[in-house]
Amino acid sequence: MKTEIVLLAVPAEMLLEAGIFEGDPMQMYVDGKKLVIENLDDVGDIVCEGDCEDCPVDQTDCDGECDSCPCREHCEYSEVNEK
Repeated sequence: MKTEIVLLAVPAEMLLEAGIFEGDPMQMYVDGKKLVIENLDDVGDIVCEGDCEDCPVDQTDCDGECDSCPCREHCEYSEVNEK
């Protein structure tokens, strides 16, 4: 099942002021009638659902720390998947 995506224009200055930089993983959620967009500082709490195409970690650079990566079970470079 694909999620419908809407392009939302946000002034770059506001993103920078919030500490959100290009390429940073982000998370979004709804709080009442507010849409909250924030940096995803700790990817350790992500539960891998096997949907690598929409994974927020997939776009981050691999640091080689497979033991702490939430996608280690599905990553082609992970030591877990070496045979």
